[in-house]
Amino acid sequence: MKRFDLSEIMRNAHRTYKYSGKKQGKTFGEVLKATWRLAKLQENFSQEAMKARTDKFLSERNEVMSKAAKSTRHEGYNNLSIPASAYYNSSSTHYGAHYVGD
Repeated sequence: MKRFDLSEIMRNAHRTYKYSGKKQGKTFGEVLKATWRLAKLQENFSQEAMKARTDKFLSERNEVMSKAAKSTRHEGYNNLSIPASAYYNSSSTHYGAHYVGD
């Protein structure tokens, strides 16, 4: 399976070496390595690769979220038999309102 267009990479390397590589004092081998790195980087950021990585991330996140424990309220959360004195003391009333505090 051919992932890269080799002639395009060589063409870009020759063009880069001709117009800017010589002026910067680089050898053709250095320019060719840089062209290969650029081609690989461009492949990583192609539309198909980005979509594949995004889909993989979303599926893994959904799997983790579905396996996470479901939060349930404690049975005593709505227990109305607890007296008000458990929450309010004598100094927590102000003009008839009850302030518990944060």
